[in-house]
Amino acid sequence: MPGVEAVHENTYLRTVQIGSSAGWIAVMPLGCSEHSSPINALRVVMSDTLRPVCVTVLTRIKTLFDTRANTVEIDAHLITDPLLTESIKNHRGMRIPGAYDSFELLLRAILGQQVSVKGATTLAGRMVQIFGKPICTPWPKLTRLSPDVRRIVGATVDQVAGIGMPKKRAEAIRTVAKAVLTGDLALVPGGDPDIVRDQLLEFPGIGEWTASYVAMRVLAWPDAFPIGDLGLKKILNMTRPSDILARTNAWRPWRAYAAIYLWLSLSG
Repeated sequence: MPGVEAVHENTYLRTVQIGSSAGWIAVMPLGCSEHSSPINALRVVMSDTLRPVCVTVLTRIKTLFDTRANTVEIDAHLITDPLLTESIKNHRGMRIPGAYDSFELLLRAILGQQVSVKGATTLAGRMVQIFGKPICTPWPKLTRLSPDVRRIVGATVDQVAGIGMPKKRAEAIRTVAKAVLTGDLALVPGGDPDIVRDQLLEFPGIGEWTASYVAMRVLAWPDAFPIGDLGLKKILNMTRPSDILARTNAWRPWRAYAAIYLWLSLSG
């Protein structure tokens, strides 16, 4: 999300708001100890303004970076499949990129439908400028808070579509924003993926891929697998959902991690 997130010199930066507390965080690999052994840990720095909500911020960061995953166990389970072996050897210990802000991730997923990654990023930046409040930070690239749900709900379809998207997609964004605001749609890590999936599919403009992607990144569901993803279909050389489900059954309950390794294999 341009304006909300940035990566600078191996450090992930983003703005944060929880209740009335707003500020920024910086997360980076801890690196090596004085004895040169790698330390698989993260160092977190946050603005003093987030002190009242620091525990909540840290909990969200753990979800964002999937710090609770037992990657040794997951890799051992998946590496026996020849389709995954090489990718796992090249990228051991991969985790699921989570979501710091659940609505933000859902919004980003909807914006990314049927457009390129670059196009989706452009749309996200426009959403941030219109619906995200300004904030001062030490980093020039962090200038806004994430798009505010209330602002989106209070906007007209034309105002949302004005960033450069079809009205139907703008209406979908407003509809899910209202459901999140009222609590009718609960997007929390550990939530029931089947219930949330069914809820999401009831909204116009949201399909299987988006529902599975949300289950993977927002609900932190380790077995989520976006069977409609074109890249995954390509590498599996399959198109029918029943065939894909049968082929990936052996990867349970870690199919989300398998998807990550498959995507990595596509990128070389």
